[in-house]
Amino acid sequence: MVGSRQAVLVEVSDRPLGEHAVRWAADEAALRSLPLRLLYVQAGAAITLPDTGPESRAHTWATHIHARGETLLREARDQALRHHPGLEIDTELASGRPPRVLREAAGSASLVVLPTPRHAVADSLFTPRDEADALTGHPACPVVLVREPLPGVPDDAPVAVGADGSPSARPAVDLAFEEASLRGVGLVAILVRTPRDAGRTDALAEARADLSESLAAHRERYPGVEVRQDVLVGDPAAMLASASRHARCLVVGTRRRSGLREALIASTSRSLIHGTDCPLIIAPAPSAP
Repeated sequence: MVGSRQAVLVEVSDRPLGEHAVRWAADEAALRSLPLRLLYVQAGAAITLPDTGPESRAHTWATHIHARGETLLREARDQALRHHPGLEIDTELASGRPPRVLREAAGSASLVVLPTPRHAVADSLFTPRDEADALTGHPACPVVLVREPLPGVPDDAPVAVGADGSPSARPAVDLAFEEASLRGVGLVAILVRTPRDAGRTDALAEARADLSESLAAHRERYPGVEVRQDVLVGDPAAMLASASRHARCLVVGTRRRSGLREALIASTSRSLIHGTDCPLIIAPAPSAP
């Protein structure tokens, strides 16, 4: 069993993306010297066998669900150990509404990894709320939404990060430098200005200076990370989504939410949930002052 150390938590799924998510989570756990926790959630069905006869339909169905979940967890554990022998791994079979179960489990995690399909940015506003939407902005730890790998993106592709200088972006920049350092790759810091803001005289020059200043401390802390700075003009979500096509992962921040049910339709991080071409890492909201 995983001890007191906060584990890397990954949702195990029978969807094709499940294997990619387990691999990403196992890599993160190994890089950070943390345990790996594999969680399979059976939506709306009881995992414990009902108090009925063994020939009843309810008993048969519950037995099938339990066996399927155990098989998926065993396969995920074997997959993680193939890549990282000796990795400390815990498995859990749970039932209930996946977003609720995952939120509760995230409370004791250092990182949450979810398999998340890729959709067009425009479609994300019409996609039903799922685990990714429900978790965004809730956990006090980062959430990684893993996509299927794109062909042609090399293993040494850089980590990209949205760095607009706002308080919500600071945890994202911290996390992006840490991720780049752990994986031994470069970093691309992206500052996006809207056409209206960029229309002012010397606005882009000021933006470049602000971006350079905001990264200065991180450069000193991570001297081995090669940094590129990009100042772009356009819609922030669209520009970051475009940059994700050539990145190993994209890191963005999120705003603090006043209620668990509050929707952040206008936020860049929520717009990117189904719109990136690489794994999306959503840093937790900054602590309240």
